[in-house]
Amino acid sequence: MLWIRLAIRNALRNLRRTLLTAGTVVIATALMTVIMAYMAGVFGTVIKDYTAASGHIRIVTTAFAEREALHPIYENIQAVDDVIKAVIGVRGVMDAEARIQTGVVLTADEEIGDDFTLITGATQDYYRKHLRGEESLAEGRWLSGKPKEVVLGRRLAAQLEATLGDEILMLGQTQYGSMSPVTGKLVGIVGGNAMLDQQAYMPLSEIQWLTDIPEGALEIMVYAKGHEKWQLASVVERLRKLPALAEMEVSAWYEREPWNTMLGMVNGIKSFIHFFIMFLAALAIFNTMSMSVMERTGEIGVMRAMGLSRPKTLGLFLVESLCIGLLGGTVGAALGSAGGWYLETYGITLGEDVASKIGASFPMKATVYADLGMSTIITAIILGLVIAIMGAMLPALRASSIQPVRAMRTRR
Repeated sequence: MLWIRLAIRNALRNLRRTLLTAGTVVIATALMTVIMAYMAGVFGTVIKDYTAASGHIRIVTTAFAEREALHPIYENIQAVDDVIKAVIGVRGVMDAEARIQTGVVLTADEEIGDDFTLITGATQDYYRKHLRGEESLAEGRWLSGKPKEVVLGRRLAAQLEATLGDEILMLGQTQYGSMSPVTGKLVGIVGGNAMLDQQAYMPLSEIQWLTDIPEGALEIMVYAKGHEKWQLASVVERLRKLPALAEMEVSAWYEREPWNTMLGMVNGIKSFIHFFIMFLAALAIFNTMSMSVMERTGEIGVMRAMGLSRPKTLGLFLVESLCIGLLGGTVGAALGSAGGWYLETYGITLGEDVASKIGASFPMKATVYADLGMSTIITAIILGLVIAIMGAMLPALRASSIQPVRAMRTRR
């Protein structure tokens, strides 16, 4: 079409200015590609590791959920095997595991120490299929399923000055409030993220004895086919309708704190960064198109007098800006993909001290990697086109409103 050919010709008329403007879009698109890939890698890895350890969906008693900050072990699920059998039969549920987490004071010698940590008691299936503790071993081996064995996080073992083969004394309490000790031989030390580094792990039966919950658990972790909201929402609703869970609270990981608040903050930060970069790049497009309109006012008047309609005049400048946006967006996405690939391959090392300061509730790793997917690249190119439209809209509207007679009198 003629007006499309004119738009492409006009984009090439002042090649230097067009390339400078496209360069702005290149930088903006490249930055967005790298930022999106890195944030997807950081938060995607943390969420994946967290849901693997804590379940896609959690089932606890209503009373436990109300007092969770106090960690009330007396509010537990008694007949946990019966509940798991009922849960496994729900469509969309792939697996369900019982878990007890409680606070204990540890020592590696004869005197009672003052090192406090969370100790996890779970089945071998949970440790093997979901936590995958063997993959994070720094020393020794993982739990074999035999009693009186314990695995410690690397930082925790360092605090205790414990070595493989040491007898570890853990002092906790029963669900009735009385003191309860349990001992275990240190068979392994794990590391890799802040959560693993600062906790202890034993067979479920040992922690059931420690807390005096012989056939129960504090929570049931449910696993579905994926951890995304669209994959879990229907499964949560089916579980909530289950008669066996009438007195319990069923919640997906993203419905619980701190994730409920954190995800909103993360999305807000990402949106702000994207808007700021897009705004700066759109200003460059706006400047280019405004100058183009001013230089070609007389030309626009002649074309309008020859029958070029307002919509086609608007389209003339929008197509010109889209050519710049497509060029800049494609090149920028390619450059950003190279940066994203580098971060995906080599990552950025934050260090174990930084990762540990985030807290034992978040499985932040010492080295974090980007996650460069095709969706990120496509999104970056689309955002490059959006930048072009944003920057060109006002000048294009101004050009389409030019009156032919008045424009030709300007002699431009």
